[in-house]
Amino acid sequence: MNYVLLFPDELRAESLGCYGHPVVKTPNIDALAKEGVLFEQNYTAHPVCGPSRSCIASGWYPHVDGKRTFYLPVETDPNMFVPLREGGFTTAHAGKDDMFTNPAMGKVFTEFLPFHRRDVVKEKNLKAISEARYSMLYPPVADEDADELGDTKTTRDAIDFIQRHANDDKPFFLMVSWAFPHPPYTCPNHYYNMYDPETMPISRDITWNDDKPDLYNVIRKYREDDLYDPKVYKKINAVYHGMISYVDMLVGQIVQALKDQNIYDDTTIIFCSDHGDFAGDARLLEKWPSDMTDMITRVPLIIRRPGGAKNHRINTPTQSIDILPTILDYEHISLNYQQFGVSLKSQIEGADGDAERAAYTEGGYDTHEPWCFEPTCFKGTYLERPQIEGTDYYPKCMQQQDVPDSVCRVLMQRYKNWKLIVRTNGQNELYDMEQDPLEKYNLYGKETYKDIQNQLSQKMLNWMIHSADVVPIDAAYRGGKR
Repeated sequence: MNYVLLFPDELRAESLGCYGHPVVKTPNIDALAKEGVLFEQNYTAHPVCGPSRSCIASGWYPHVDGKRTFYLPVETDPNMFVPLREGGFTTAHAGKDDMFTNPAMGKVFTEFLPFHRRDVVKEKNLKAISEARYSMLYPPVADEDADELGDTKTTRDAIDFIQRHANDDKPFFLMVSWAFPHPPYTCPNHYYNMYDPETMPISRDITWNDDKPDLYNVIRKYREDDLYDPKVYKKINAVYHGMISYVDMLVGQIVQALKDQNIYDDTTIIFCSDHGDFAGDARLLEKWPSDMTDMITRVPLIIRRPGGAKNHRINTPTQSIDILPTILDYEHISLNYQQFGVSLKSQIEGADGDAERAAYTEGGYDTHEPWCFEPTCFKGTYLERPQIEGTDYYPKCMQQQDVPDSVCRVLMQRYKNWKLIVRTNGQNELYDMEQDPLEKYNLYGKETYKDIQNQLSQKMLNWMIHSADVVPIDAAYRGGKR
């Protein structure tokens, strides 16, 4: 069986048609859901690109090995891609390479296809609209320049890989990592203007911030939110969903390539993302390392496997770190180390989800680890550069340096219909996600909910103890000599 993992950047689950969005057009992604299994409550292990992808590769939560910030060396760390390669697969990665260091990517994957940046955006010197300099809302890309977008080139590379390996004797695993819909918010003009900002349903208005931790209003302050016309956020939301429809078109191209090579029925397709985006909701944009809302932490997971269940929906918690353990389970490939992902094989074949499972997400940084904060964490990487006032990430970097408490360490637990969020600064949260799916009403500390709060806290503590470290598995034990 071949495997194709389609992995856009910063795509939240609620913004797809198959996850209930009433306006967005995602026919190709929706078709995969109808032909396979959709996991309703899937969560990332971390709300930032690099750490999230590292967790998927290793099956470890961030606290196990400290992968909570950008660009840590991972050349010798265990991961599940190498066993797949050693198990007889041609493994390839196309696009954004945030899981490993660049040299390591070439060692982990059989083929390391290039990451094409948004060269056309840079060449055209597109910048955020002048009336909202920190909005990350850019003018559209001309339709005639669409072929030069990085994601378009990445898709061509992926299709070329499929064509070259369709008739191989050995199966392949291909991960396609697109940059869209990560900001800046821009895309080809056709998609940029696909949705009317005035009719896009934005579920969370500015009052959503009223009962929230301080970090949200601090984000808005550093982004100069009070200077923007509120219509800017509506346009951001519309363009974000236009970018998603563009991704959906690319998904269709990959699917068609598999069909053209007559291997669609020999290929499992997995659709997921690293984390979500505020997308203008509550007058917020992009993401934040210590945010634990479903906007950021709940990401799509759709698995379409030939012979598997069709139009099957799982509404119990899962995690993106389950992807590779599921593949290894199907392929009877064992690991020589402990990891925390769970195989979803039974659900793919029609079983119900695990109602007793909890999902966990971690984020944020401590003041005793200043090397984790942006922009310090970029030292020695190609992203190391002075933060200049007026550029996209200036407010984000300045906020982390000026108000480090707003990006403190945090742990989130999603269990049954509850979400518990514990922060080191004491600004904790508790939500009944069945009655309050938009997380408007913080129940933490309220007397009526003390019992459930204590129960969830104890469950979280037990989980942290169980997953606090991993003990190496020695060769004798692996060989069954004990």
